[in-house]
Amino acid sequence: MKAKHVIASLVLVTGILICASGARAETLSWDAVTTYTDGSAVGSATVTYTTVWSTSSSLASPNTLATGASSTSVTFNVSTAGMPRGSTIYFGVRATVGGVNSSYSAPLSWAVPAFTPSSPVNLRIQ
Repeated sequence: MKAKHVIASLVLVTGILICASGARAETLSWDAVTTYTDGSAVGSATVTYTTVWSTSSSLASPNTLATGASSTSVTFNVSTAGMPRGSTIYFGVRATVGGVNSSYSAPLSWAVPAFTPSSPVNLRIQ
């Protein structure tokens, strides 16, 4: 039986969840890769993922969020990841099986939240 040399670029980015707690954390998730490009099943082979972001929709000069994880999600902090506040960035994910990488998923665009000051409180006349 011939070895499979190309894996499916079937990674689908499904969205960003924002947790409303002290330090904001965002979570990017996607569907697991289960087949090769020829449609055959990956089976019990280990699939790992590399998650990147870029200011370019072509994912040029990508910044790595996570690599080598088998989880289909990654949680990150905008500031720690160095994402430019108030701009649009693009996420991509690629799968790796047996040392062979898929192409990146179609990019997902996301508007990075800008810092907005709090409104003044406790207004009074003296």
